[in-house]
Amino acid sequence: MASYTPEQEKVVIKVLSYKPHQFYEILDVSKTASDSEIKKSYRKLAVRLHPDKNPHPRSAEAFKILNKAWGVLSDPQKKQIFDSTGTDPDSRQTGFSSSDDVFSSGPFARHRGGADSAFEEDILNFFFGGGGGRGFGGGGPTFAFGNNGFTFQTFGDEQPFFFQNARPRRQQRQQQQRQQEDMSVYNLIRQFLPFLLLLLVPLVSHLFAEDSTPDYSFTKNSVYSRERFTPRFKIPFYVSEKFLDKSHLNSKQLRNFDSKVENLYIQDKRSKCSREQIIKNEMIEDAQGWFSIDHAKLKRAEEFPMPNCQALRNLNLI
Repeated sequence: MASYTPEQEKVVIKVLSYKPHQFYEILDVSKTASDSEIKKSYRKLAVRLHPDKNPHPRSAEAFKILNKAWGVLSDPQKKQIFDSTGTDPDSRQTGFSSSDDVFSSGPFARHRGGADSAFEEDILNFFFGGGGGRGFGGGGPTFAFGNNGFTFQTFGDEQPFFFQNARPRRQQRQQQQRQQEDMSVYNLIRQFLPFLLLLLVPLVSHLFAEDSTPDYSFTKNSVYSRERFTPRFKIPFYVSEKFLDKSHLNSKQLRNFDSKVENLYIQDKRSKCSREQIIKNEMIEDAQGWFSIDHAKLKRAEEFPMPNCQALRNLNLI
């Protein structure tokens, strides 16, 4: 048998120490962890627990538990059910799914079959108004739960308690489903709202901008031929002859204009630098496989050009 290190044993024992439904603890993440954090933690643990990498005799068992936790938390619907109920969404055992659940423990716990099985059937028929019980007659009494405990209703052909309440329960489930759908739409809108604002704010600002706002360019051409520099970082830009000939622009207005150009330049570079960083991080993550690293992809990620970030570095802004 291959030997294993104390660290390999530690990670196996830790996963096995949790209850089967403690999915966040098994994946070693908090309940507020993002999908990316959950994925990274799973990858890290999967490498440490995989039987090919961990020779501990119970590593396969721990690896199976880890995959179960990942299967729930990586599925948005299953994760939502688990976060709401705290139960395994893959489990089909909800409430009293069969008479075996009712009599599996407590004062009515008995072995199945023979007279005991008949006794259980009679108990179920008595409580839920079934028509086939032997000990309590074919048309047994219906049972209801009132404010003061158990309340017997009259004997007769009335529907049992659980049939009388089937419609309100169904309506309640439908209402809960509608609320979940409404919440999903709300979460979707809230998720995309920042991106919508990023698109709308510049558009609205452009629509309501004053017509007197001067034009400029960071590239010299036939229209923008007069060079100017921003006040703080001395960033060169170009304006038209017509703009400089405007008599209503005094020295203070020109300084304000130069500062405005500088701020817009820096904001543009920061926005583009953020996109460059996101692309590079995605390339690095793609190069890191489950059990090995694609060095060719990693090299391309490290050599990914980031001119806008470099422009900010030249200005000592990052």
